[in-house]
Amino acid sequence: MRTFLLAILLLAGGFAEAYAAKKSPTIKIIAQPNEAAIFINNQFAGYGFTEVTRPKNKREIIAVRIECEGYKPLESKIYADDMRSSVSYALQDDGFYRSTAASGLVNKFMTVTLDPELFTIDQTAQTVDISKAWKLLHQILLNYFEEIATTDFSGGYVQTPWHYKAFQLSNKQMRTRVTIRDISTPERPAIQIKMSSEVASAMAARHGEFTGIDRIVKELEPLLQELQTRLGKMHSL
Repeated sequence: MRTFLLAILLLAGGFAEAYAAKKSPTIKIIAQPNEAAIFINNQFAGYGFTEVTRPKNKREIIAVRIECEGYKPLESKIYADDMRSSVSYALQDDGFYRSTAASGLVNKFMTVTLDPELFTIDQTAQTVDISKAWKLLHQILLNYFEEIATTDFSGGYVQTPWHYKAFQLSNKQMRTRVTIRDISTPERPAIQIKMSSEVASAMAARHGEFTGIDRIVKELEPLLQELQTRLGKMHSL
């Protein structure tokens, strides 16, 4: 008898809860992390929390999209017959953003005025010899890349091969390479350095369809700083 009464009470409680949810005119939407942006039907609705009017028409659908840097975006739908009074969403970490860093130095040439110890100037011939700088430059690059793709001392040009990194959980692939050219004059011995950084979806990467991005893989992040501190003084064009 006691078991039967308990079952009746639980059943009654369930009906009461369902009835209360049915009568609720709104649905609370909660997102984690708290700074995640919530979009309802493609319109921004708030960070971490918002409340929407429950659909009245059976054909009406609430489209939910949640985005936050460092996490994979999430999309969901809430239908008119959904009886919940609140819905919670937790975003998953995006390995791409966790393994890369924002950078304002990528995809553009930066000028490095060489340290006086890394060059000599023949005032008579008005020529600049930066062979010491080239040697140090190659040593630095080979600490980050397995090889140098192109080296042209006479033409003053060096370029590494592409460094590829895949982010399986994010379905993305990133590639990075460094291009360096000699722009030295007797008045200003200097080189220009460009770190190209590009990203593509796993599918697009198979066809070489990469686009530039202002991020860099973290293992290559110290490279630009090392080139600057060991070769001379870096500054924008």
